[in-house]
Amino acid sequence: MDINKVKPNIVSKHKTPFLLCDLDIIRENYRRIKRFIPSADIFYAVKANDNERIIKTLIGEGSSFEIASEGELLQLKKFKVPPEKIACFNPIKPVSFIKSLHKYGVKLIAFDSLQEMVKIAENAPDSELVLRLQVDNQGSDWPLTKKFGVQATEAIDLLKYGKQKNLSIVGLTFHVGSQCLNKENWANALYICEELFREAQKIGFNLSVLSLGGGIPIKHIKSIPSIKEIGEIINPILENHFFSLNKNLRITVEPGRGLVGDAAIMVASVIGIAKRGNENWVYLDVGVFNGLMETIENFMYELKTPGKGKKQLTTIAGPSCDSVDVMFKDILFPEVSIGDKIYIMNTGAYTTVYASKFNAFEIPKIYFLKS
Repeated sequence: MDINKVKPNIVSKHKTPFLLCDLDIIRENYRRIKRFIPSADIFYAVKANDNERIIKTLIGEGSSFEIASEGELLQLKKFKVPPEKIACFNPIKPVSFIKSLHKYGVKLIAFDSLQEMVKIAENAPDSELVLRLQVDNQGSDWPLTKKFGVQATEAIDLLKYGKQKNLSIVGLTFHVGSQCLNKENWANALYICEELFREAQKIGFNLSVLSLGGGIPIKHIKSIPSIKEIGEIINPILENHFFSLNKNLRITVEPGRGLVGDAAIMVASVIGIAKRGNENWVYLDVGVFNGLMETIENFMYELKTPGKGKKQLTTIAGPSCDSVDVMFKDILFPEVSIGDKIYIMNTGAYTTVYASKFNAFEIPKIYFLKS
């Protein structure tokens, strides 16, 4: 989102911290993904930002939705999103959630273990199962390989077990890592999937679904591949290696950050300044616990301030009494004064949804540009 859209009258109108969101950017991102990966059905990963206006905007664009919890299912039911436009690619689910998916009629459900397959078969017997694979996440800001996914060498045994139990295993899914900066990860994952598609055919599964997962990056500090460049990697592989195996293959993609991340700016205020030995400290009214949780793993956002002060090495911390509440250490930052506004760029994803009310600090409200 362009910093120039944050007008002084908007800043003065609202108490900080707050998130200012431009729904037109979300629409543009949706259409851009559709243009550059045209064969894919887009399932918005609701976990990135579950704000109702964002969900309604994407419903208006024709989006489907990927969910990870019963709470997210309830949100979509509120808007009468039909079950065929919902998928659950979270491979670990409580039984109560599986039963709710089944009751509502959601068919596409992921698994990545024998135990999860059995759980789904017992509680949602007519589901269409999608096996989550472990693929290369190198070059992603948030690798996901250890918590989720099976190795390709283990996948065939699970497929064989599913065949014995007459389960409907319809496809494969993978995730190249959140905020993926290496476009080749998609190619590497797809070649693994192709081999498994062929092996599945040998045991009687004509797989009909291929989920490309999420991972589409947005601009922060590092260089990123554009969705056009990612599409240029993905599309030829789909055309030349997959549609020949199944001309009716359904492709899905589940962006979260890639749809909403760059659609918002966090507006915060300087509430404290201190000199601690040789260290310069600046304290904001937003921190790790109430909006910037991703910084706990040294995730860097671009920061902007109207101030023209001399740049100096600065550590920027949040408002809570916890020493963990430090977002940015020893960065070059202009000298500021109490009350100055700080703009934290491209914070539309994984900010307010992660936030808690630790120390009773408020979760930042979300406001929208007129759209």
